[in-house]
Amino acid sequence: MGLLDLILMSFGVSMDASAVAILKGLSMCGRFRWKHALKLAGFFGLFQGIMPMIGFSLGTNFRDLIHAWDH
Repeated sequence: MGLLDLILMSFGVSMDASAVAILKGLSMCGRFRWKHALKLAGFFGLFQGIMPMIGFSLGTNFRDLIHAWDH
């Protein structure tokens, strides 16, 4: 995976998180609270960082099983 691949993947992930955060902000009823905003940002950062690591580890663990059908 090269630098361009990483940049494109990070752009896609950030656009996904931005869209969800904007919609969450638009759907809030009542007053803005920093506590809720920081909690939401923390969850996004945590899960958006963990998911590629899970995919990479699953891919490397199943590489030998998939190798027979790969062309």
